[in-house]
Amino acid sequence: MDSNAGAVANQIYYDVEKNAAMVLKLFNTYYRDHNHSGKVYEEFPAFFMFKPGVLDGKEIATRGSEKLLLDDCIQRAKGRNGYISVSKHRNPKLGYYWLELSVAPFMMGDPVGKENKGEFFYILTRFIEFTKQNPKIYGDLTAEIESDKDIALMLNGIAKMANRFSTSLKLYPENMLVAFNPRWPVTEVQKLLQSLKDNDQDWCEMFFEYLRYVMGKKN
Repeated sequence: MDSNAGAVANQIYYDVEKNAAMVLKLFNTYYRDHNHSGKVYEEFPAFFMFKPGVLDGKEIATRGSEKLLLDDCIQRAKGRNGYISVSKHRNPKLGYYWLELSVAPFMMGDPVGKENKGEFFYILTRFIEFTKQNPKIYGDLTAEIESDKDIALMLNGIAKMANRFSTSLKLYPENMLVAFNPRWPVTEVQKLLQSLKDNDQDWCEMFFEYLRYVMGKKN
């Protein structure tokens, strides 16, 4: 594909105000024709978002499970006045592509999986920075970083996981990708604790116990 033409096509895909026709073409190919290979997949970026109204009311999928998936994404995205995000993956041996869908902006309380863990860890780093700047509220999660290597390793690991989110932030503003209360009231922290407790991503169990320890000392 011509590089200039590819760059223009990518910019249209990234623009949630202009990408409706391209999204419909892609989704008809993927969900209606069940064609998972070819030029159409080479022409769109590895990640982009679109408005749920693009699919709302349209019969795209023919398989029951896929209909349920699309309907769920549409309704959840509409419920938060947000977007549906698309991540493209390819099996290099078999040469076919598959799509993973999620709802944006990511909010505290959403299930955490491989497609949105960057968003989750990004929010964790924002909370960690909040406690550093406001230690009287929940305690400073970075206070022992100089004296405890395990804590330093954990916080560094969380920061590295969050860094995967930096690519998305170059494409879209923060408020389109994540939604949280930057003042971190108790209700938001409770959601954070529950999200940490309920998923098995790296560092979550350790951070959950550490957060309870720091907050317990503060209390």
